[in-house]
Amino acid sequence: MKRFILSIFCLIFTLNFSACSSKTQEDITTTRGTDITELLRTIIEKEKEINELTKKLEACESQNEKQKIAP
Repeated sequence: MKRFILSIFCLIFTLNFSACSSKTQEDITTTRGTDITELLRTIIEKEKEINELTKKLEACESQNEKQKIAP
């Protein structure tokens, strides 16, 4: 009878921890996915800002060239 109770206890104990580890692994995978998504969004925003600054710089350079030619 002791073996039976010990076996049942070990089985329940094992199943309980395997469920916890599966949930933890799932949470880690989900968190990594959201972190990557947020990083990609940030990179895209920064890329847009860089493009806008590049356009402004090119506009300033072309104005400077026009001013040098005009006088």
